[in-house]
Amino acid sequence: MRITIFTSGTRGDMQPYVALGVGLRRAGHQVRMPAPEVFQQLITTAGLEFVPTRLGNPQDLLRRPEAQASKSRIHSLIGNLKFLRLIQQVLVEAQDEYWRASANADLLIASTLMFGILDCAEQRGVPCVYAPLLPLEPTRAHPSALLAPWGVRLNHPLNLLTHQVIRLGIWELLRPSINCWRRRQALPPHSRLGYYRWQQAHTRLTLFGFSPAVLPRPTDWPVGHHVTGYWFLDEPPGWQPPADLVHFLESGPPPVYIGFGSMGDRNSNHRTQVCLEALRLSEQRGVLLSGWGGLDNIAASRNVYTADSIPHSWLFPRMVACVHHGGAGTTAAALRAGIPQVIVPRGADQPFWAERMTQLGVGERCASVAQLTAKQLAVAITRATTDPVRRQHATELGARIRAEDGVGLTVQLIDRTLRQ
Repeated sequence: MRITIFTSGTRGDMQPYVALGVGLRRAGHQVRMPAPEVFQQLITTAGLEFVPTRLGNPQDLLRRPEAQASKSRIHSLIGNLKFLRLIQQVLVEAQDEYWRASANADLLIASTLMFGILDCAEQRGVPCVYAPLLPLEPTRAHPSALLAPWGVRLNHPLNLLTHQVIRLGIWELLRPSINCWRRRQALPPHSRLGYYRWQQAHTRLTLFGFSPAVLPRPTDWPVGHHVTGYWFLDEPPGWQPPADLVHFLESGPPPVYIGFGSMGDRNSNHRTQVCLEALRLSEQRGVLLSGWGGLDNIAASRNVYTADSIPHSWLFPRMVACVHHGGAGTTAAALRAGIPQVIVPRGADQPFWAERMTQLGVGERCASVAQLTAKQLAVAITRATTDPVRRQHATELGARIRAEDGVGLTVQLIDRTLRQ
């Protein structure tokens, strides 16, 4: 089968789908991934077909004022909707790219924001699998990952309302762009309230790429919705760590990882200084990764190693704890490694995962970046590195997650659907 996987966002958003593509390729399928040029090496190194798109570099999108505004309001509906307004502008161009990249495919796989991709599948007459990384399907079991005003309270009576609010808000913003494209394709436009019923009727399978040990499958989800386990992509074959990193790790006790992925902004330098001072106050060594500007102006020292990027699958098992922003991919990597986490969330789904890690006893949510002090972070790092109960919980949960085969189960479910 010829399968096209559509995803968007940062490397943390892209990497799980590359892992899924590798699993599908090993099962005998031809897998292609449309993406901006910045991800070409990631995709081709994994042995998948890279399809260049005319969409811009996601780093540039994240630097836009609208994106920065969404990150300044922790778990704020207004902040998230402002960012989605920016996505609305991008979607006008993206829809034509989706159409072009979906040609000759036997199956389309859509990531968290599937808007427009299912429409292409309908017009081309091919099935579509929805494969989000976030728990956005309405349920009473937990709130929406993008809106949890009373926290991640399981089985709260108003949880279902948060999902409906997010769904209606997102669709109201994106509906004009989708319907404009549908009219050009001679397809009937979607109604204001009927889109999600149409989506459920036209989606053959929904697969959630996170672990049931972290968030179990709700009993009120429709048949055909599966929580598969995480989709992990290990370091490429033959990859070797830098010699100076190996020397740093061997020269002392396991260090603390600190990195904030793509969450760069004008305060990155201040955040870096807070992290360095927190390491000094907690008397810990550190490995700091700059990512896409989450940290900058890092001065290496005897107790601090710095790099742009190191595969988390190799690095995290060698750390004593992990300080990060709460992105789904980084959270999953730390869980798999079985190390305690300190999470400094910014927005979107990050506060959701931060609170869930706290509930599971493997992590601790810190104050927002704007309010975080070196002393607060040092106290959190000290707890993460010295609390035996938290370390035991992290170790046990890590063992459960490593025993899962999220990619393998997902491939089986897709193959079964194709046969049917």
